[in-house]
Amino acid sequence: MMSEESTPSSSLRMATTTSTWDSGLLEYILPTFEDNYNCKVDVVAVGSGQALELGKNGDVDILMVHSPASEIQFVKDGYGTNRTQLMYNWFVIVGSNDDPAGTRNATNSTDAFKRIYDNGTAGNCVFVSRADNSGTYTRELGIWAKLGFNKTKVTAFDSSWYKQSGQGMGAVLDMCEEMNAYTLSDDATYYSRVEVNLIPHLNITMGADSSLKNQYSVILVNATRWSHINATMAMKFLNWITSKDGQDLIKSYVKYGKQLFTPNAPGYTSSLSIQGGRRAVQASDAMTGFRKGIPFGALTPLRSVS
Repeated sequence: MMSEESTPSSSLRMATTTSTWDSGLLEYILPTFEDNYNCKVDVVAVGSGQALELGKNGDVDILMVHSPASEIQFVKDGYGTNRTQLMYNWFVIVGSNDDPAGTRNATNSTDAFKRIYDNGTAGNCVFVSRADNSGTYTRELGIWAKLGFNKTKVTAFDSSWYKQSGQGMGAVLDMCEEMNAYTLSDDATYYSRVEVNLIPHLNITMGADSSLKNQYSVILVNATRWSHINATMAMKFLNWITSKDGQDLIKSYVKYGKQLFTPNAPGYTSSLSIQGGRRAVQASDAMTGFRKGIPFGALTPLRSVS
């Protein structure tokens, strides 16, 4: 971390999905970049869709998101450049310990959602949706679509069992804890909250589905559209986070005995061994001072290091 006496010579504005913040990853890796490049990183954590909108408006310099189809369109439309594969984790279905819908016995995520739907409409369980234009919500809608429910039909589900929260991942998991409900979560945010005992009654009830890979990418906002974009520092961050040093740092981040993200930038080969699953990560790191992200338009970055 930069000392109180030091003054950063540059700043970088990043919009990212809530999972990279809620999991504690950014608070773990960003101080190293800031020290190395004498740069202050301001972060806003919102759904990937909202993050991409911030990029379209030139409100940020760089994006770290996980909604591949939307990312590809973002670059195709000329709003971003240098989209680069960064890391991945997994989506999982999380529910209460008693698993009233029997999702532990499901053959895949589609079968699990069918069980939730049948039991929800019968009054036996509740599902909390992000409903916030995030990458997680996009993946949820994709699963419902396999059951014949398009977005219009999903948003018309009875609110007695289908709760449209409009919240980030951490907040949704907290709601599920209170309501004994199901949700679709990234595993990193789930394990980070388990680590600090915030969701003691929730378990992963479906996690062994190869279709639930959750890929993250870094995208530079196109500086030819806005003269104020810090293209130089954004490129330095992209080069650093996809380098061996940056990728090894991502790999070393562990919660609840789990490596939360698997780095997979092009050309990366790891020589880092995670002994016993733990490397210098304090249990309270991710959740201390937790706040919900607010768009840069409100002039309230979630994280600003000085």
